[in-house]
Amino acid sequence: MSIERFDKAAPAADLPSPCYIRPSQIEVAQFVPPPELAPFVTQFYHFRCDQKRVRDAQPAALGHIVFYLQGQGTLRFADGQIYWNDPVSLFGPGMAHAEFDIAGPFEDFGLALSPLGFVALTGKPATAYADRMVDAADLFGPAITEMAVRFREARGQGNITVRAMVEQTTAFLLAYLKPVPPSHIALIDTVGQWLSREFDPDVEALFARVDKSRSTATRIIRRYFGASPKQLVRKYRALRAATLLCDPDATPAMRARVESLFYDQSHMIREIRHFTGRTPGALDSDDTRILRVWLSKDNFRQLEAYPG
Repeated sequence: MSIERFDKAAPAADLPSPCYIRPSQIEVAQFVPPPELAPFVTQFYHFRCDQKRVRDAQPAALGHIVFYLQGQGTLRFADGQIYWNDPVSLFGPGMAHAEFDIAGPFEDFGLALSPLGFVALTGKPATAYADRMVDAADLFGPAITEMAVRFREARGQGNITVRAMVEQTTAFLLAYLKPVPPSHIALIDTVGQWLSREFDPDVEALFARVDKSRSTATRIIRRYFGASPKQLVRKYRALRAATLLCDPDATPAMRARVESLFYDQSHMIREIRHFTGRTPGALDSDDTRILRVWLSKDNFRQLEAYPG
């Protein structure tokens, strides 16, 4: 595996002191996946920043595949593990925020995997990669690294568009699709509907809706979502609360509803900071544009509805 732990690599000593980048310093674009890939990928995205240092938070999210087109740096997870990025990396669904710190200029192109997509494309359980980053070649072979190198070189020469990268990546991934049992797909859909019904869904209500034993259902859910139902409630409660707090159209009544989901204000602050890397008061500050991209309602497309 070509990704190195940070303690085995020398940090860049000439970087300016760390600070979060400002909205005016980055270009961000998000793209709907082609229809044939839509059940497996929630979105494609493209980031670009010409600063010498690019640092921001990656909220607890879905699994991702990321092509690093320019710049190199690290992703630090909540457990303290820090990895250097490869030409193309994969990380699983998160149960805490992570921090990336890149020597710029920086450009990347990536995609977010739905719970179904992570397993159908990799053939591996999401739990094995939760809060962890690996070289994508570990799962897709050297061909994905070769594609990443082509992307990087072509972008440097101005010879490839983001649309072309989306098309080539789609064709590549479709060849890796593996069959998923219909009963598993049905359970994934049930979990999505359950999470969509309210901000703080009842775990017992989920198990009442499935025709499997509690242990079997939990094992399957962990395989695709990377966490147990109880953990998913906690994660999505905090993420969707943060999403709503970032929404300029949120009414005072909606904000009050969010606050009522937590024991008290300190509990809300701890939970939102754990999953997003920011306190609630900082979510709408001037340095959270990347964070707000991850917290946009589009990132909950694997859920049937957004309860806001």
